[in-house]
Amino acid sequence: MTIVVAAASPDGIVLGADSRTTLIDGQRHRISTDAADKVFDLGNFGVATYGQAFVGDRTINGLMDEFIATTDGDDACSDVEVFTRKLAEFFNERYEAEYGPDHAEPGWPLGFIVAGYDAVGIGHAWEIGIPGPTVGQTNLNTAERGVLWRGQVDVISRLIKGVDWYALNAAEVDFDQEVDTALERLQYVLLLPVTLQDAVDMTSFLVRTTIDMQRFSDGTPIQPGLIPGCGGRTQMLAVTRSGVEWVSRRWLTGPSRPGWAEGGAEFDA
Repeated sequence: MTIVVAAASPDGIVLGADSRTTLIDGQRHRISTDAADKVFDLGNFGVATYGQAFVGDRTINGLMDEFIATTDGDDACSDVEVFTRKLAEFFNERYEAEYGPDHAEPGWPLGFIVAGYDAVGIGHAWEIGIPGPTVGQTNLNTAERGVLWRGQVDVISRLIKGVDWYALNAAEVDFDQEVDTALERLQYVLLLPVTLQDAVDMTSFLVRTTIDMQRFSDGTPIQPGLIPGCGGRTQMLAVTRSGVEWVSRRWLTGPSRPGWAEGGAEFDA
């Protein structure tokens, strides 16, 4: 379980995510770690992952290392679309090798947001769904700006949209058109990021708000006991035309002090 946010300004695209991995067994769950890597610097591209933290016994981080080795020195990976399709092919092959080609779960068990630039200098965010793979370009780019979120999105949806439409649909709540229209008017009109720093601030705000709301809540009457799947430090990087720059990263440190689940004091971005 994860929250991933991407925000685009004219200067670049910021990717951010939390650092928690949750183990789920039926109705039971437990926090496995608050030190998982979910945002990756892959040369000229940034990648964020959500959904499954493992493919078999391999972590997504470990598989990313294998993918980098397969593309080392590959000049064809200078365009974000080409790179995204190579990444999708790699992870889909690994997924099908582990679970079989007919393995099916609702939605995408494993997803990725890929940020990078095309041949004419426009930054784009692409999305991958595994298995499939499903590959598509999102509406988020440096020419038009924007923000998107994936994973456990109920907190952000309520905050920005005014209503958690997914929860209402899951509860089979049906409104007439007049009520639907009125609820849609609750959505905030966002001031989209003007600078790269704005994109950093927006990404951090949305990831951190999700983590804190999960910390201080236990679901809703419609969906009681929602899993607090987001936690740990916020990881962020910025993808610009000149390359990738870390904003905040989950660095290895000395042993955490006793009782401190998130690995020590939060550092400034």
